Amino acid sequence: MRSVLVVTVVCMLAYASGSYMTKDVKYGDETFLKKQKAILEIFQHIHQPELHTFLWEESKGFDVEQNLDHYSNVEAVKEFLRFYKHGMLPMEEIFSIHNEFHREEVIALFHLFYYAKDWDTFYKTMVWARFHVNEGMFVYALTVAVLHRHDMEGIVLPAPYEIYPFYFFNDVVISKAQRYKMQGFYKMKKVNDVYTAYIPSNYTGYYVHTGPEQRVGYFTEDIGLNSYYYYFHADYPFWMGGKEFGLYKDRRGEFFLFQHQQLLARYYLERLSNDLGVIPPFSWHKSITTGYYPYLRYYNGIPFPVRDNYYSASVDKSYVVEQIEDFEHRIMEAIDYGFITLPDGKNVNITTPSGVEYLGNLIQSNGDSVNTRFYGYLEILAKYFLGGSFKLQHEYRAIPSVLEKFETSMRDPMFYQFYKRIVEFYYRFLDLLPSYTKKELDFPGVKIETVEMDKLVTYFDKFDADITNAVDVEVFDETTMKGSAMKKFGKIAHYQGEDFVIYARMPRLNHLPFTFELNVVSETAQKAVVFVYLGPKYDQYGNIYGVDANRENFFELDHFLVDLVPGKNVITRNSLDFSWFVKDRTTYFELYQQVMRAYKGEGKFPLDMSEAHCGFPARLMLPKGKKGGMPFQFFFMVVPYHAPKVPQFTGFDHTLSCGVGSGARYLDDLPFGFPFERKIDESAWFTSNMKYYDTLIYHKSETEVNSV
Repeated sequence: MRSVLVVTVVCMLAYASGSYMTKDVKYGDETFLKKQKAILEIFQHIHQPELHTFLWEESKGFDVEQNLDHYSNVEAVKEFLRFYKHGMLPMEEIFSIHNEFHREEVIALFHLFYYAKDWDTFYKTMVWARFHVNEGMFVYALTVAVLHRHDMEGIVLPAPYEIYPFYFFNDVVISKAQRYKMQGFYKMKKVNDVYTAYIPSNYTGYYVHTGPEQRVGYFTEDIGLNSYYYYFHADYPFWMGGKEFGLYKDRRGEFFLFQHQQLLARYYLERLSNDLGVIPPFSWHKSITTGYYPYLRYYNGIPFPVRDNYYSASVDKSYVVEQIEDFEHRIMEAIDYGFITLPDGKNVNITTPSGVEYLGNLIQSNGDSVNTRFYGYLEILAKYFLGGSFKLQHEYRAIPSVLEKFETSMRDPMFYQFYKRIVEFYYRFLDLLPSYTKKELDFPGVKIETVEMDKLVTYFDKFDADITNAVDVEVFDETTMKGSAMKKFGKIAHYQGEDFVIYARMPRLNHLPFTFELNVVSETAQKAVVFVYLGPKYDQYGNIYGVDANRENFFELDHFLVDLVPGKNVITRNSLDFSWFVKDRTTYFELYQQVMRAYKGEGKFPLDMSEAHCGFPARLMLPKGKKGGMPFQFFFMVVPYHAPKVPQFTGFDHTLSCGVGSGARYLDDLPFGFPFERKIDESAWFTSNMKYYDTLIYHKSETEVNSV
């Protein structure tokens, strides 16, 4: 008798950062809560030097130089002290990781945090640094250290847009928040004993229209998307590498290229939903057609640089163009010749599929690149040229453009135009590899018979982000506080003894949950992996895409493991369980409340990965579509399970950690983007274990969605 298996397995995405929507939950103990509370408090109002009176006093009682034996790498600490004694980036100056002077200093600061032997030393170092180093440098170094220290697994960092609202909300919103404070919160109402304000926030295109690219501003300026990209670079900093950190174990070079290809594919789906065509090309020698007006300002009052439409810097920055073109030519020659030249003149063969790892490291110029001297820092130079930033007149007087900040770079349309060039290098390499044969694509004895799927509906909902850090507050001196919320929750922002919180409320793209069902027949019992991609059906002109021409446009939605039984298998999967997508972040105010309740024994603080920093925003899973429905297509494929070299989740707790640098993040050993990463030979392409599924995506108003 043939059996039927209903599969609802949740497993990890092979190409992302973990099995995020895990059902496993742990709870923070007293030691963990102590760390979590300290981390949340240290990130409050980062530009106020004496905010916490008790922290200020603690900082004065610690001397790094007198505690060298409390660090596991004394030479690294001495290097930091050399920078510190010479004079580092001053307070309130703008920090940029792309500035070579800033980068040397912040790496030294990171080492100070990273090499602290225990929590006590880490805590004292953190508190000391909070009052003695540049604020932006402090936030960056501490963030990277928390993400890479094993004793910090499970620690929840405040969302980047709540630590530094200036990088995510325009000046209109920030100014309103500051006026609330200056006017004494006139007419503000209390919610649960806390004065609470909600400030409407919108996207740049709402205030000024500079070009058609602003139609997708709700996507490019999404705070969740930009936070995801910021954390991607905090997990894999381009300056970090070597055996000590183990980032190479995660195929970081290949992942870097695949990550940007996927971002471009997702962006293109949004462009199609707004009647925009392919991402336009640009030339280093011609005016940049696409301008960008960020309407953001730094904390010290300096606005982000503006790039006008038809911006031209080819004269003033001609020397930069020469360097950029040299680096691009060297990269293309490495691809075409099939080898990378090492500093000693020897060559590394990259003509095999594994060569993509060398290529990705080389293009990113990261710490695992084999020759940064010759192949250069293409990204850094290109962002400086394209962003419209000013020529550096002083090592501490940088004014980075939005392209030069990982928190803001995805806001600028030029981000996508530039990385399209980078991804073209990626495909230039992949297209030299042979197409998959019928035998390599087929899964003998396995067939996808039918696909069923719910109606796909997107809409805009409202989200509140805590931007209280955008305003300066009174010193946290418990003896002067009278607010009842202080007694309940701990240290939150206050004015004349009264607690307050300010939220920015913005519309954001979302979608209704949906389920798909695959009916799969298998001749034998075996492990298999299911791929789920979403791509366009038609181009901007209404022409049906060819199979090979469309392969770059598919965005991976899911990738999970199933156990097939002989006979019929019904594989059911809900979008809420898709592997690398995560929920919206809990606001700082709510997060701090939860910690304080648990800290006082009034509840438990859950530890899971449903809001993992390394997961893609679940809201942005689907493109907007159109009111009457817009055609798209899903691609499903069931393939044999290829076990990874290191068993998944080895060496880290996947309910707490993304496993960066473990070499055990991935479900299987297949190339990123399989099977779309190779050129498609249509005569061998269509097999019984794959299926395209045509669908429509409908965009509705929030009212229409709620009335269903």
